[in-house]
Amino acid sequence: MDDHGYVMSGMSLLLILPTIILFMVFLDMNNAGVEENSQLLHSDKVLKTSKDFESNIPVAGKEVLKQDAENVVRTGIPLTNSRKTVKDDLQIKMDQLSSNYEKNTGLEVECNITSVDNSEDPFSVEINSTIYIGKDSVFHKENLSQDISLTDTQYPMPNPLPFIKCKNFGGVQVVNNNKIAFNSSLVEYLNNRGVENAVAYENATTSYIIKKCPYDPYIMHGNLGYNTLKTCIENGYFHESSDGSCFLCRMEGKGTCPHYGMETFILPAASPDITNNNSTNISLNLSFKRAPSSIDHVIFNDTPPGTGTYQGDILTLYNDGVNCFKIFLDDAHRMKYGIPIF
Repeated sequence: MDDHGYVMSGMSLLLILPTIILFMVFLDMNNAGVEENSQLLHSDKVLKTSKDFESNIPVAGKEVLKQDAENVVRTGIPLTNSRKTVKDDLQIKMDQLSSNYEKNTGLEVECNITSVDNSEDPFSVEINSTIYIGKDSVFHKENLSQDISLTDTQYPMPNPLPFIKCKNFGGVQVVNNNKIAFNSSLVEYLNNRGVENAVAYENATTSYIIKKCPYDPYIMHGNLGYNTLKTCIENGYFHESSDGSCFLCRMEGKGTCPHYGMETFILPAASPDITNNNSTNISLNLSFKRAPSSIDHVIFNDTPPGTGTYQGDILTLYNDGVNCFKIFLDDAHRMKYGIPIF
C-alpha cells in the first residue's frame, strides 16, 4: 500500500470515529434513561407503600389496646406497666405486618414502635414510631406520632378498672352490652376500706364501653330538669377529668393518676320510692341523704390514708311515684355538671 492508501484509511477512521462515539453516547444515555425510569418507579412504589403502611399503624394500635384491655377484664389482673405492655404487643404485630408487606411488595419494610403514652386528648392514646420503606438506593424513612382513638365504634374499648378493683370481693359481670353490674362486690370493696354508707351501692351499675359524652360544655347536664344528665347516664358516657384516671392507668388498676383522664358515673340501683306507702321493697340506699359521690374516681380512690372517697348529697333524677332513681354528688361535681348546690 502506498502513502496515498494510508492517508485514505486514516481519513476513513476519522470519519467513522465520531459515529462510534455518538453511538456510545446514545447507548449510555439510553441506559441512564432506563435506570432513571427504574428509580422513579421504585420511588413511587416506596411512597405508596409508606402511606399504606402508615395508615395501618392506628388500626393495629386499636386492636392491641382492645386486646390488652379485654385480657384485664377477663382476668381482673392489672398490668404492671401498661405502656410497655402495649408497646411490646404492638411491636410484635407490626413485625408481622412488615413481613407481610415485604412478601407482597418486594421492598424492605421496617417499623420500630418507640413509645406508647398519653395523648393530650384523654380519649386517645399516642403511639410514636419510626418506619423505613426502601429498595436499593431508593428509600423513605419517617418518624411518626399518631393519636389512636379510644372511641372508635369498630373497636369498642372496655372499662377495665371495676374488674380489677372488685376482683377479690365477688367480681362484676357485664350485662346489656354496655353495663357493668356490681351486685354486692362494690359494697364489699368499700366496706373493706371503711367507707361510710357503702351499702348505698348494693346492686350498683356503671358503664362498660368507653364513649365520649357529646354534651359539652358539661354544665348542660343540669338543663331541663336534669334530663340531659339522665340521658347521659342512660347512655353510659365518659367525661374528661383532671382527677379521673386515664385509660392506660385504668389497665393498671389506678382509680386516680397524674395524667389528664376521664370519669363516669357509678349508679345506685333504681328502687321503689320511700314516699310510696304501698311499697314493700325499699332499698337501703334510699335511707341515706349522703353516700359516696357517684363518680368512679371518687369511689375507686383507695390511695392512703383513704380520704379520697368522699360523700355526696342525694340527687333525684327520676321519680314516677313508684320507682325512683337517685345518685349522690359532691359540690365540685354538682358545679361541673350544672347542678345547683343547696
